[in-house]
Amino acid sequence: MNLSERTSDTLIGVFVAGALLVLVTAIYFTTGWNRRTWHVYITAASAEGLNSDTKVYLQGLEIGRVNSVSPRIGGTGPLTFLVQLTLNQRFANDSLVQIPRGTRALIAEASFVGGASISLETPAAGGGAMVQQGDTLDGIPRPSPLGHIAQVADSLARQVSLALADTRRLLANIDGTVRDVRGQVGLAGPHIQSSLKAVDAGLRHLEPTLRHAEALTATADSGLGPLQDSLRRTLSAARQLLLRLDTLTSSTHQMASENRADIRATVAQMKLVGVQLGYFLDQVSRRPLRMITGMKPMNTDSLRAPGADSTVRTSP
Repeated sequence: MNLSERTSDTLIGVFVAGALLVLVTAIYFTTGWNRRTWHVYITAASAEGLNSDTKVYLQGLEIGRVNSVSPRIGGTGPLTFLVQLTLNQRFANDSLVQIPRGTRALIAEASFVGGASISLETPAAGGGAMVQQGDTLDGIPRPSPLGHIAQVADSLARQVSLALADTRRLLANIDGTVRDVRGQVGLAGPHIQSSLKAVDAGLRHLEPTLRHAEALTATADSGLGPLQDSLRRTLSAARQLLLRLDTLTSSTHQMASENRADIRATVAQMKLVGVQLGYFLDQVSRRPLRMITGMKPMNTDSLRAPGADSTVRTSP
């Protein structure tokens, strides 16, 4: 074998070894040999749809698959199954997958959209102890959308049946009520007819009275117009008289105000004349001859003085 043949064999060997290395690496990464996992168990009432392809979700994120399903034999109750879950040890960001205690395992049935699945729902209050490898969680069946539709349809059917029964009872009650009303109307019909006849007779008796009242109303309406006119004229005349009396009062008051000084002077003169006349009669009654011989004149200054006594003292 020459050098060229050895070189070509070496190159072929290197190529085959590289291809095998790439194939082994691809198988290693695609089959999950490089992933670290841990196991958790859940109980299930039915194994329908659960197999190695069943996915496991944590709050909607896929974290593993079902590894095996085996029945639990030996109990006194109904047959149950123990489902082993193979969960990833880390998330994509290399953080540890931790499941708090109290997490529920909801087992969804298979549907037309996809197969069965297991959803781990963590409690609202996080923190506390975590689920360890080998722990067992209680599995709770979650009905499929078809199951929800069937339940809703069954509930609607029951409600419609109850509504129909209530409607039948209501119609029966309405039928009985209608029959009762018809009987009452039949019994009350003669009484109503007699009452209408009595009312008709009463109206006929009242008809002359109503015509007389209508005539009286017409007469009163015909005489009410002239009476209103007379009252209106009387009120107008009274108003004019009051206006004239008011004018006369104002004029009298004005005249009294303007002639007050003259009236006072006239009254004073009349008072003085009266006093003098009284003095004259007093002197003549005492001595009549004084009408011939004359008499002493009266002192009028005392009368004009304020506060003076109006009584005149005559000499003896």
